[in-house]
Amino acid sequence: MRLGFVTENAGKLAEARAVLSPLGIEVHHTPLPLSEPKEGTIREICLEKLHQVRRMGMDRVMVDDAGIFLAAYPGFPGVLTKRIFEMIGYKGFMNLLAGQSRQAWFEGAVAALWDGEIGCFVARTPGRIIEADPESLRPEPGFPFNPIFVPEGEDRVLSKISREERLKYSYRRKAMEQLAGWLKERMKRDRKN
Repeated sequence: MRLGFVTENAGKLAEARAVLSPLGIEVHHTPLPLSEPKEGTIREICLEKLHQVRRMGMDRVMVDDAGIFLAAYPGFPGVLTKRIFEMIGYKGFMNLLAGQSRQAWFEGAVAALWDGEIGCFVARTPGRIIEADPESLRPEPGFPFNPIFVPEGEDRVLSKISREERLKYSYRRKAMEQLAGWLKERMKRDRKN
């Protein structure tokens, strides 16, 4: 089973392949220009991206969207994570969290179009943001929060954990496993018809 993944993030593509290949789903890169909506939930943004892809005539394809949420600031930065990080960087996040709860979570959605049907799956990775000197931090390409986010049940930040170990905590893995189950149900149904 082949499934296109519309993303410009090589790390996300590698993670999708690592999760879905053992489940019998071959993920191939499908580069398409998508506009990023500026409001809504992670799920709503993901579905809007999928509708853009559908309007381009694509099928058997998936998209994703994700953000980090800070317990101290309900709903923030959420769908604006990338934009906010580009504006304020680590220094801004450290200032925002000074004296505040450092609890945070990643939330991500994966949506797929398969023979005209849409499936959308959402998952979370709870954890916390560490206190750190912003000048000492270097973003991991495509994953700027990995150097400051510690997943629940771990004592290391994501950037200090091997890529294989990260899958244990990955919200994207959780959502993609749900997606794989949904796709396999469609394949079973198609074989019966």
